[in-house]
Amino acid sequence: MHKKDRHTRPEIILASFPRSGNTYLRNILYDVYGVFSWNNIDKFHQAFERIASIQEMARYRELPEKRKNKLNELKYKTRFFIVKTHELPKKILPECNPDAKIVYLIRDGRDALVSIAHHRKDIIEPGTDYVRNLKEAIIAARNSYFGGWSENVREWTKIADVVIRFEALVEEPLETVERLRGIIDLPLPDTRNIPTFDSQRQGKSHFGGSARVHRSVEDKKIFNNKFFRSGKTGGWRNEMPAELHQLFWKKHGKVSEELGYLYDGQFDRLKW
Repeated sequence: MHKKDRHTRPEIILASFPRSGNTYLRNILYDVYGVFSWNNIDKFHQAFERIASIQEMARYRELPEKRKNKLNELKYKTRFFIVKTHELPKKILPECNPDAKIVYLIRDGRDALVSIAHHRKDIIEPGTDYVRNLKEAIIAARNSYFGGWSENVREWTKIADVVIRFEALVEEPLETVERLRGIIDLPLPDTRNIPTFDSQRQGKSHFGGSARVHRSVEDKKIFNNKFFRSGKTGGWRNEMPAELHQLFWKKHGKVSEELGYLYDGQFDRLKW
């Protein structure tokens, strides 16, 4: 099954600049609605290739129980053609259905960049310097960091079908996700399973670390504590040095202000 086949192209894109709430959104969709999303487009394509491979095998012999279970799992996960991405539109849209619907998550760029700097220091490149990581993420030289915060936000918001604010997702998760019902045929929600920051940190949700089966229980706990670091809004005030805030505002202030994230950390909700 060729990955360019129109019938196996993503139909829903969950896009965001990194550390903007994408994992939380995906956990709500899966835990509350049973709607699975793929971590990237390659894994999405691989799932269909695996389904085709197992079905071909079944033509010639009885499948062992393990393979049957895997096939059922993959069919369940591919009921909705949904992928997550941090890439700019030009990198992923050519591989998606031409009519794909786009959901874009926005978070105050300062909070997102602070979180990225910690994520790199704690997980991606353990031991690297937090301030240096933060400065590099703000500058985003040579289109690194998925084009940089401003470019990523600007490119996606002008074509998104639904824009979700991180702050709204945290404050009213179910009400916020219900906005997607217009573009996703969402099943009825199981409101008992709405994930929280703490429940995700404890590994009770699928995305964000709990599925890493090769880690010990203690290692999973350590990883999750680093992955789900704070989940707070406005934490940048205590973690972004003044000179880097000036640098951020020089490079990203125009877009930040257009979105209602003001220099002093207040929100202009009229722009929401």
